[in-house]
Amino acid sequence: MKKKEIEKIPFAGGTKAEKRYLNTISAFIQEIKEERHLFVEVYENRKGKRQIPWIRMVFTEKDWGFYYPESGIWSAAGLEKEKRKIQYTFAAKTNKAYITETEIDRIWSFNSCKWLDKKFHSWMDVLESLINDIRSERTQKRSANRKLRLDERIQNTPPLPTDLQEWAGRKLFSDEHFLYYKRHGRYADIACSACGHVTTMAIKRGESFESQFETVIDPPVNNSPGTCPYCKALGTYKAQGKTKGVYGKGKCCFVAQPYKTNGAVIRYVEIEKIYRLDTMAEERREIMLEAKESYITTEIARTYLEEGKRPQTDYRKYSSYTGEFWDDCNLYGMNNIRISEAKVYEKSYGWLKGTFLQYSGAKEYSRFEPTYNLTGYLQKYLQWPQIEMLSKMGLHEIVRAMISGYSGIVLDQNATHPEDFLRIRKERIQNLIAVEGNAGYLKIWQMERRKDLHLSEKETIFLAESSMYESDIIEVLKYTTVTKFMHKIEKYAGIDIPDSFIEQQLCGHAAGVLRVTCSLYIDYLHMRIQREYDLTNQIYLFPRDLQAAHDRMVLETNQEKIEKRNREVSEKYPNIRKNYRKLRNRYFFEDEVYLIRPARSAEEIVTEGRTLHHCVGGNNYLDKHDTGESTILFLRLKKQPESPYITVEIRRNTILQWYGIRDTKPDQIAIEKWLKKYIGELKEKQEILAVTA
Repeated sequence: MKKKEIEKIPFAGGTKAEKRYLNTISAFIQEIKEERHLFVEVYENRKGKRQIPWIRMVFTEKDWGFYYPESGIWSAAGLEKEKRKIQYTFAAKTNKAYITETEIDRIWSFNSCKWLDKKFHSWMDVLESLINDIRSERTQKRSANRKLRLDERIQNTPPLPTDLQEWAGRKLFSDEHFLYYKRHGRYADIACSACGHVTTMAIKRGESFESQFETVIDPPVNNSPGTCPYCKALGTYKAQGKTKGVYGKGKCCFVAQPYKTNGAVIRYVEIEKIYRLDTMAEERREIMLEAKESYITTEIARTYLEEGKRPQTDYRKYSSYTGEFWDDCNLYGMNNIRISEAKVYEKSYGWLKGTFLQYSGAKEYSRFEPTYNLTGYLQKYLQWPQIEMLSKMGLHEIVRAMISGYSGIVLDQNATHPEDFLRIRKERIQNLIAVEGNAGYLKIWQMERRKDLHLSEKETIFLAESSMYESDIIEVLKYTTVTKFMHKIEKYAGIDIPDSFIEQQLCGHAAGVLRVTCSLYIDYLHMRIQREYDLTNQIYLFPRDLQAAHDRMVLETNQEKIEKRNREVSEKYPNIRKNYRKLRNRYFFEDEVYLIRPARSAEEIVTEGRTLHHCVGGNNYLDKHDTGESTILFLRLKKQPESPYITVEIRRNTILQWYGIRDTKPDQIAIEKWLKKYIGELKEKQEILAVTA
């Protein structure tokens, strides 16, 4: 779409039409650089608005665009929204847009869709048909191009290594064999899936002379480890009657291979090991003939990495109509294909040497993490080449965090030195290596450099192991030092922070206690700050008993909220207090067990809801009680008239609802019987009042 050239074309101007028309339409065809363009301009049918359209719609055979002269904005959206604004329909009575037959003919003459008929379709349908045709053609073209690129990748993908299954047997399924067994008398038949042989072994010592020369093994137990008597392979015992005849167990791995000139394809492959036991029925018992092992290799995904190009991942899919096929997009929803951590085929690193990924550091990283996401690692390497440096330095925990998408690791993407890349002081690099690149320690040292702090090793351990947010740490440092804060937390928690992170680390229990204590203190501090306590006073900043001080602050904070809420509802609903006597005369009732009365004030309704843990204290019920739409009544035990028990909502002489604590209905049968009696008393009272009046 030649937008600048189109904008230079003068507006046709709108035709004056009857007042019932909201818009007036102009249409014309003009060539721009030997290409036909259809212009459809929509004007407001008002004086002074027919010179400049509020929208100019432009169409070619292969493109379209909407130009809004007032804002100078172009749009490639559909007509759905604009159609309603134009207000054109095929029915003349409801049509609010004026267009002449001449303009209509121009629009129709531009359309190549022969299935449209003037008898049944409007000029708006023509424009929509143009857009739909263009969209369809584009979709088909994109689909065709995607298919061509996919076929090209498939053709250039080398075959999987011929020894992949043998490697899988050694590395993925080492010693994972089945030893099927069947006991009979003092013997057991053992079928080994590694060698296939069936061996009969004694599991009990016999009494005959010949039996003393037999080798006796421990009786096999289902799912316990064992050794094949024939080939000495290690495996797991499987009772013949408890195990399926065919059993599969799958594991995944990565295979990296060269692709085209200097690229690489990273293949995510599932290798399933199949265990099979062949048996035969003989004389009322099942005899084991042979045990077998086999492998099924299924490639799940391929990620193509080429220099200067975005990574492309293709996925193997299955259709009941076409069978298995490759596609360049993943499955949808919860069933999408996930590429997870797995072992890497050992020859992969050698094959990467001739590619642009030969200096990725993946091999060095594998020494620390033999099972990892190779695809994810190489994609991060393309984004951050410095990951090679981190891997070779042994900072594998940082690398693992980067692969997992942990935010805040990389702070300077263009840096060439590790201290600048990670934004820590140079002297901290050796410290970071000593803790194997722990991400928690890295965060603390990043903060140290950013806030110009100077932390000791002990202080670093304290802050890193506490798992506090940086914002909380900074808040604490407004009132004290790291050293003093650390000593106080040590005292509160009853633990000792190690002096050096090289010599020792906090044990799991101590680290857990530290985190809980720090969390408790931060919560306490925030409440103190919220209530504007003077935290220069050390009594407030570091109380003697942290737990007790925290609990007091919780009560104090909640009390303030209660008082604030009571003041709000008292000011907003003063009529509840004023109308209490009138409502009491109407609704009060008591007998030997219960009494019922209306709420004295808005504050009392709020207290009722808070005490019973239900929603009656909300503004909705307060509004209804205040306006008389309904009335809130309190049903109490006569012996405890001020203790909340049941809350009742009533409208005239109808009980709308009633609930006790936490929206329960205690003693439901008795209460409903009593409330029925109460409604009867109300009606009787009203009849008496009506007669006396």
